[in-house]
Amino acid sequence: GVQTCALPIFNTATNAIAAFGQAGLQKLGYAVNPQLQLLFEGIGFREYQMTFTFTPYSQQETEQVRKIIQMFRQNAAPRIVTEAAGMFFVPPSSFTLDFLFNGTVNPYINKVAESVITSVDVNYAPNGYTAHDDGSPVQIQMTLQFKEIQLIDKAKIQQGY
Repeated sequence: GVQTCALPIFNTATNAIAAFGQAGLQKLGYAVNPQLQLLFEGIGFREYQMTFTFTPYSQQETEQVRKIIQMFRQNAAPRIVTEAAGMFFVPPSSFTLDFLFNGTVNPYINKVAESVITSVDVNYAPNGYTAHDDGSPVQIQMTLQFKEIQLIDKAKIQQGY
């Protein structure tokens, strides 16, 4: 006769890893609390944003703001490399940020781990569009969305993250 074997089908690799981990825990004599498992399946990378408002008063200041925005946009984008083997992406730049006060790290602001920029949003009319005589905006607001590329656990939080 034909014998059938029922195998569990996992929708994602995460479910397969979780099931493998549960089987290992059971062999060690531990049981997984299903209610706790529903509440916690892992941690993700923290995200944060920073908003800067520029109010340039001259053409020279407007040009500096334009260069600052361009620098962040360039460093947030991947680089595309085309070679005989195909097309590849070089990841965007990463940033290490420190919040300083009087030249030293400010202990009252949480540290952030190495991060990448996930979006750059530029608003050329945060208070309604107004321009200088040359057409440059009177005020520009730039919002950078960051994502840390290191996981932050309890030990890191005790270190100030």
